[in-house]
This record gives sequence, C-alpha cells and structure tokens, in this order.
Amino acid sequence: MALCSDRLEDQPLQPDPAEITALHSRASKYWSHEAHSALSELESGLDFKGFEPRNMLGRVPPLPDRVQYGLLKPSLLSTKWRVTGSKDCDVIGMPLHMPPVPLRLQTSSPTTVFLSGNSFRNWIEWEGDDQPNLLAVLILAWSYILSARLVELQGSDVSILRFTETAAPVSRGDENLSSISVDIGGVDSRTVRWFAAILAPGVGFQIALDREQAYSRYGPWAYSLAMHASRFSIKCRDDHEDPKISSDTPLTSYQALQSLIDFGNRYGVSSHQLHAALATALLFPTLNYLQVNPALPCLAAGNPKASQARIGKEALDRLFNDLPYYITLSCGGDVIMSSLCGVFWNPHIRSNLVSPWLQPLLDLKKTKICQSAPGRYNEILAVMSARRAPNIAYLSVGAAISGLTSTVLEQVLTGQPPLERHAFAWTGVPQSFMDLIGEGKYCEKHFSKAYIQRSDCWRLRKLPPIIDDDLHYGVGPFTPWAPPGYALWKNCPLRVQVHRNCEQHALAYEGSTWCFSNGLVLEDDLGRDSVIPHIPEDRLSEDPNISHDLQLLDIEDASIEATRASFRWVLDNGEGRPPEDAYKDAWLLGIEDEDSESDEMSSYGGSSGDGGS
Repeated sequence: MALCSDRLEDQPLQPDPAEITALHSRASKYWSHEAHSALSELESGLDFKGFEPRNMLGRVPPLPDRVQYGLLKPSLLSTKWRVTGSKDCDVIGMPLHMPPVPLRLQTSSPTTVFLSGNSFRNWIEWEGDDQPNLLAVLILAWSYILSARLVELQGSDVSILRFTETAAPVSRGDENLSSISVDIGGVDSRTVRWFAAILAPGVGFQIALDREQAYSRYGPWAYSLAMHASRFSIKCRDDHEDPKISSDTPLTSYQALQSLIDFGNRYGVSSHQLHAALATALLFPTLNYLQVNPALPCLAAGNPKASQARIGKEALDRLFNDLPYYITLSCGGDVIMSSLCGVFWNPHIRSNLVSPWLQPLLDLKKTKICQSAPGRYNEILAVMSARRAPNIAYLSVGAAISGLTSTVLEQVLTGQPPLERHAFAWTGVPQSFMDLIGEGKYCEKHFSKAYIQRSDCWRLRKLPPIIDDDLHYGVGPFTPWAPPGYALWKNCPLRVQVHRNCEQHALAYEGSTWCFSNGLVLEDDLGRDSVIPHIPEDRLSEDPNISHDLQLLDIEDASIEATRASFRWVLDNGEGRPPEDAYKDAWLLGIEDEDSESDEMSSYGGSSGDGGS
C-alpha cells in the first residue's frame, strides 16, 4: 500500500483497507437485500408488470429489406454520433465516427441444445394460475421464426430455407412413443411438418444466405438438439394427410408465428412466457459465438386446456413487425453481451474498488438461498438483473434459461467485460462511465479549480480533437469502471485543457447508416423509441435472516485489472506518462510492456478502431 499524499494528483491508486471493508459491507447488504427480494418473487410468482420485450429495441435499427434496397456490404451498419454541450465550443456538432457494427448473420456450426436445464423449470407468474412450462418448444420455434424472417428479408433469389431429412416422430391417437410428447392438436400437414422440423433430433431445418455456398454455413439461430438427450415426439389428431408428413414446404415466418401462438393459446401460455422464449432465442448467436451450449428446461406441458386465447391478433402483428429490429439486436456483435454485463456496473464505483463491490455477488452462490434448488442462483441473478435494468428484463431471464448467466458473471468479475458503444444507445442500459456525464463546468468539479476528475479527463480525451496533437484515442477505455481520483489540469493533454471552462460535453447518438453494394446509402432514424437509462440506487437494508458469511476479496484482481486497463488506454495512445505519482503506483508496474491486443478485441466501441478521433 502506497503512502497517502496531500496532493490529489499523487493519491495512490490502491484504496485504504478501511475503504475496502466499508464498501464490501455496504455491497453485501445491498446484494443480500436484492437476493432476498428476488427469492420472494420467485416463490410467489414472477411479476412482469411494466416489462415489455420491445423496450430492449429502444433505438435498434431494423434490418432492411434486401429485395427493396439491394445487397448489403460486409461493413453494412455504421452509426452516427455528434458532440453536444457548450454552445461556444468548437467541438459542438462535430461528428464522431464509430467502427461498423459487426452483424453475425452466419456461423460455421449450429448451436448444440440440451434439454437438461434447471433454471425456470417451474414457471410461476404473479397471477398464480396453473401454467405449463413450454419454454423449450417456444424457444426452438422462435429460432425458426427469426431464421425464416431473415431469409425473407434477404430475398429468395439468394437465400434458402429448407427442412432436413431429420424429423421428430409423429404419433396419432393413443399411440405412445417413449419420448417427450408434445400435443399440437388438430393442425394441417404443413404445421405438423414444421413442428417435426423444429423438434427434430439434430438439425431439423437449415437456411443458406448465399446460394453459391449452399449449406456450408448456418444461420445465426441454427441449432442442433443433442442426439443423446431426451427426444421430442409429436402427438396430433389423425384428421389430416399422410403420417409420413407430406408437405415439405416450410412455413413463412408469419405462418410459423401464428402456429406458435395458436400452440401457446392451446395450453393457456401467457405472453410473458412467450416473450421470455423470444429473448432466449435472441441469445443464440451470442451463445454460438461464445461456444456456450444452452441447456433448456425440460418440457412440463401438462394437458391442453380450453381457455380464452391469451395472445391475440394485435400482439401477433406487433411481434411480427418488430422482427427486423430483433434480428439486428440479436446479431449485433457484442451489444447483447455488453448490455447483460452492464447490469452489474455501478456508476459510483471506481475501478480500484471493483472487487469489494462484486465479491458479494460471487459469494451469494454459497448461501442457503441459492443452494435451495438447482438453478436457483441463476434465477435470482435474473430477477435482480431485471429490476436493475428493466429495459432488458426479458434478456436477463433468457440468459438464466439458456445458461448464459454464469458466463456473463465470469466476464463481469474480470473487471474487463465486453464493451460495445452502441449498446447504451440501442437498449438504454448504461455500459460505462463514458456513457454518463455530470453537470456544470469541468473546472468547477473541485473547489481549487486546479483539478479535473480523471473520469472527466478520460471522457474529454475521447472527443474529436479541435487541435492537432498527434494523439490517437480512437478506441475507448478497456473497462467500464471510472478511474479514481483527480488530475491537475496542467498535466492533461492540450485537447483536454481547451475544454476547461466548458459545460459538460456528451456524445449524442443520431441513428444509423446501412450501406449497399449498389452504392445506395440508407439513413435510418433513431429506432422505435427514445429509451431512458435506468440506474438503480443502492439500498442498504438487510434482512437479518439472510446469512452471508463472506470471505473478503477472493477476486481482488478485478480491481487491479480494471484499474490497469483504464490507465493502459491513456498510455497506449501516444500521450506518454503524465508527471503524477499515481502513474508510478505498484498496480501500474509494467503496464506499458503489456500486449494490449486482447483488450482491443473487446474494447469500448468495437475491435476495429474508431475512425473519428
């Protein structure tokens, strides 16, 4: 531990042990309270009031119709940003060019899906009605619907959707098959064939976005049901055509969505379960990219029941019309993963105190609360996440259902989770201190006016320069956590000093641009809605019945790595080492000799750099 200095710029980066202990205690109380509230909701029934799936689409641009506009270029989607703030500053209105958003529209192999998941096996909602758990079927159906809609948007002249020869067996009447039986009732042959495809062992359907490559690659939501897992069979009435399933003409995305909703209404499934299934399917490209094989909860269908349809035509049409937006979000690089990780970020926590803030999250897994049932820990994290970030509540539930939650937490605990600049603009979930700004003039943050908060100094480095200083801050900080402390104005680069008397600047998202091979450029608006960021407040109350016997700072490296990553961004961009003792702290030893390639691949703003600064 370095000795404390009276000069703010020379304060050590390593926090005082008393500060660590105090924050750890505070964080333990907060997370314990949140866990207890989540457990109560899980036991009494999930309350989805105020949660809408389209909230996650805030400013997400829809995938354009290729038939109308033409073939998209590889770097097809870019976003537009401009600087706001003091009217008398030359930087106002200047554009900041971000790297294109990489859309993962193809993959080399399908995602392997298992039917052995424990999270949300029992689907209980606040209404308290007896509702079956059809998540597995609904999720697989959504994967088809998204795939079919992508093919339709790309055009039948270049894209194909087909059923494979693999199909789930179909039984009729009282015939009994030794498998998980799904009763689909009386439907036509095409619908039977569709169910047989989406519930087939292995790969039941496949798309090709390039006829020349045929089926050498797979669509983003392609999956393969594990062959050694429990298998589905389909039970239907015998008042339609051949048991061999005569129709091989795939359903359109709208027809499939109609069939899915009819199936859900047959069992009295609520829209909330349907939306949770959609959110889980949206995670498939991320799961595939991270090589995480989802384990979906086993079917608990019960018997069909005659009841009033819970999902009507208006809801169906709204879901269908939103599919191009969901496709962009689902395939949009690290946007979803960045948003899920951002749920656990706290704007009041500096990089050198990340460990005591996150440690209690890890230790919750050891408590009686989370060990009470298999999958309970992920369920609790999902409900807590939904409350902290309502805009993506269904994505948080989907992460638990699919098994992605553990990967999210692992990446958060490194102190350097995936960061994607567009995530905050699109979903409204703040990802980093770079997303938020304060009030007033920069020079008035400290009474002496000689100091600037390092977090503000970092933000100003990111703005387009109004002087030529040969510095390159195109890629943002490699961690979401703000650097601690203050810096002297005179030690800052000139591009920062020129804003000393400015009001707070911000980067405003102005929409997106799609580029096509025929030269056409499509300017998109700001998406569906203007989303409002939700930043939870820490609550310090603690239930005395919750035991959290925690070992302090098992993940101390999170604070160290977050701090090193934050300062490495400054030192990697040509500025050199400022003459302040903080840069001589033991935590930063050897930082300039490290290879930052791994950071750049997951850096804030994308891996391909940032051409506007």
